[in-house]
Amino acid sequence: MTEFDRLSERIAWIDLSFVERERTPRWAIEVGIRCHLAGISLREVSKHLERFGIVRRHVAVHDWVHKADLQPISTVSEDQLAVDEKMIRLHGQKFWLYGAVDPYTNEILHVSLYPTTNKQSTR
Repeated sequence: MTEFDRLSERIAWIDLSFVERERTPRWAIEVGIRCHLAGISLREVSKHLERFGIVRRHVAVHDWVHKADLQPISTVSEDQLAVDEKMIRLHGQKFWLYGAVDPYTNEILHVSLYPTTNKQSTR
């Protein structure tokens, strides 16, 4: 499925009965939820809504998606790992800490510390 197919998929309806205050127009909430379900990050959805004059933080968008009881479809397959890189300082020197974790069990699979960072280390 291409990205364009994902973005053109339609949701029959989004139940907005959770909206208590009319601070944000209902159409903007629906656009925010649909954008996030299409794979756009919460912060990018917030920036997108600013183009229409709707200023809401990414936390508000997260709350809309959560209250509507909708979440994006996970694209994680069983053969994927979660990998992260973090710069840390030890005795005034910079080091890069790499870690790999199984997303299903949260088991730490690998940890390495390098004095430099590069794309090959990350791969």
